[in-house]
Amino acid sequence: ERSKPEQTNLALTDLGKMLTMLSPVWSNQLDRKGLKLILDITPELPKVLSDSKGLELMLTGLIDRNSRGLQAGGELTLKLRPAGQRLKLQILTQLSTTPSAGVTESVSSEEIGPVLSWNPTTGNLQLSQAATQRLLKSLGGRLTNRRDSGITIFFPISELKEFDLRS
Repeated sequence: ERSKPEQTNLALTDLGKMLTMLSPVWSNQLDRKGLKLILDITPELPKVLSDSKGLELMLTGLIDRNSRGLQAGGELTLKLRPAGQRLKLQILTQLSTTPSAGVTESVSSEEIGPVLSWNPTTGNLQLSQAATQRLLKSLGGRLTNRRDSGITIFFPISELKEFDLRS
């Protein structure tokens, strides 16, 4: 948190392809919880500048974070759309339509410092909102979190052009 940040190597990243490749792993993870993953990706999107390895880890963490409060039968939807000079990735949750038999468990967490919080009931560690935003910024994205509408991440479309090497 306080150390000088390392320079991240941003490269052309096909975000749609990345989401499609990672979706089977996420689907299996969510299936174990009785949840469903829905991918809604606009075809043939331009590439973005990002650190693909770091972004893959960050997205997996966001999938886990957003699925924690869902009960069996819920859905997690990933929407990837163009938005001007950016791509907009939305992580949306939909609760189960069947009424739950029990009382919804309250999420209590204790802060471990300015970056992490810990849920003593489940043992889960979670990055703070500010730390998540800074980490995504270093990976080329900008996070917005609106109440009841999920998480939205904007990635700038790469200005670099891919050249055809055959000519």
